[in-house]
Amino acid sequence: MEIDTVVKNLSNDKSPGPDGFSNEFLKSSWSVVKNDIYELYKSFHENNVCLRSINTSFITLIPKTQEARSLNDYRLISLLNTSAKLLTKLLSNRLQLIITKLVHKN
Repeated sequence: MEIDTVVKNLSNDKSPGPDGFSNEFLKSSWSVVKNDIYELYKSFHENNVCLRSINTSFITLIPKTQEARSLNDYRLISLLNTSAKLLTKLLSNRLQLIITKLVHKN
């Protein structure tokens, strides 16, 4: 299934989001949570999901150097909920297949 492939290919070195789940945790508990995730995405495609409930994120600045003093010395990151990360990745993968037909290369 498409979702299983996305989960399998998630990077393990990402920080957990506001929901507290890391990609590594999701992979290790996939057999337990996968049916709930399938239901979430089925509901999403049927327009029965309140996106506000899964679209929470933490935005933070990570210093690029020890001596960070200005905004240019920081990297902005957004920590997303696992369900939002999966949904985004699924939609991105699908878009990759047709984007060249929708948008001119220039």
